[in-house]
Amino acid sequence: MPPVTRREIVAWAMFDFANSSYTTVVVTFAFSLYFTRLVAAGPAADLWWGRGITASNLIVLLLAPILGAIADDSGRKKSFLFATYALCVAGTAALWFVRPGDVIFGLLLFVVSNVAFSFGENFAAAFLPEISTPSNVGRISGFGWGLGYFGGLLSLFAILPFVRGGFELENLADLRRVWPVTALFFLVAALPTFLILRERAPRRQHSLAHYAASGFGRLGTTIRSARHFRQLVRFLTVFFCFSMGLTSIIAFVSVYAARTIGLSIPELLGLLLVLQLASAGGAFLFGAIQDRIGARRTIQIALVLWIAVSAAVVTTSDKRVFWVTAMFAGLGIGSLQSASRGLVGAFSPVAKSGEFFGLWGLAGKAAYACGPLVFGWVSAMTGSQRTAALVNAAFFLLGFLGMSWVDEPAGVAAAHAWRDPANGADGDAPAPA
Repeated sequence: MPPVTRREIVAWAMFDFANSSYTTVVVTFAFSLYFTRLVAAGPAADLWWGRGITASNLIVLLLAPILGAIADDSGRKKSFLFATYALCVAGTAALWFVRPGDVIFGLLLFVVSNVAFSFGENFAAAFLPEISTPSNVGRISGFGWGLGYFGGLLSLFAILPFVRGGFELENLADLRRVWPVTALFFLVAALPTFLILRERAPRRQHSLAHYAASGFGRLGTTIRSARHFRQLVRFLTVFFCFSMGLTSIIAFVSVYAARTIGLSIPELLGLLLVLQLASAGGAFLFGAIQDRIGARRTIQIALVLWIAVSAAVVTTSDKRVFWVTAMFAGLGIGSLQSASRGLVGAFSPVAKSGEFFGLWGLAGKAAYACGPLVFGWVSAMTGSQRTAALVNAAFFLLGFLGMSWVDEPAGVAAAHAWRDPANGADGDAPAPA
């Protein structure tokens, strides 16, 4: 295959740009508020929302490593990516049918779309080892995350006319239009990825049964080789801990800001704009920092930032303080997500990238299944979102302490030294130019 071009890197990053419309509008802002205020209105609304997040991520948790291994074996990561993209777009558009009181139906459609989004995120990330080198993986990963936040920002502008009237029954007709608009944004913005990005893995023609058996076999090989990839295992364990805190923030930030801090809908939109811009800045800035000081130290810096943010959120009721805190939270979101993806890329042999990013997705989705559920349960049991936020801060502290357990140079060396026991092949492909 020819060397990776900048055009391909931009096309790959456009998927981050496109799918951020889903996570920003559906998960973080509009549908979380629509569901907790109108669809499942009542004291158990947070718990229902947490259940929906948990259910979707449990499905991903069970299937991600196997699908990643099958995608690697078949050389069809791009086909898997397209299938999940189409399902997420369709599921998002179908949210138009969800009305107040449709709790189970609304959660079902959300689970379908969120599962598809999550698998797509994993398959897109699995291209990272093919289009980067150890010296630029941080910048390329950061570029994707940063561009993604601008996609989330533009998607917010796209739905602005429909949410101006607030999340009230009187504005129901406009609110239902948010979901088809978001789906259309995702549909169009992701097209460059499928038109330009190349699949560099060799394509194999076998039956579905063969791919499934091979996928389980590849996963079994990885499990048996856990000692070789022990730094990846350590990092994924730590990643699970701090991701419980991060995913809870993503799932409940709008609900917390509206209910506990008392932000109005215009103020919420302003808050999300600040978060998107700060997160983009964090992804770009810390992507460059990662290539200089390493991903482990970058993640530790981001976790210190998150511990400070959590303390400020729990102790303040002042909107001005909350806004300043939100800017630092945005920096923490962008830097933590980008550096984590970059470190997994650095620890992954190219030949096992789909599988390893499936494991990364497994750890992230396990955290997403647990973190928001814990937050929703503590909030419902204590009647205080501040108490839930305090519990949430402990996950960032555990993550910071756990990162001292990860040896980054050893993990990179293990990826380069990998040989597939099945055929003796080197796990690495030629580095992209």
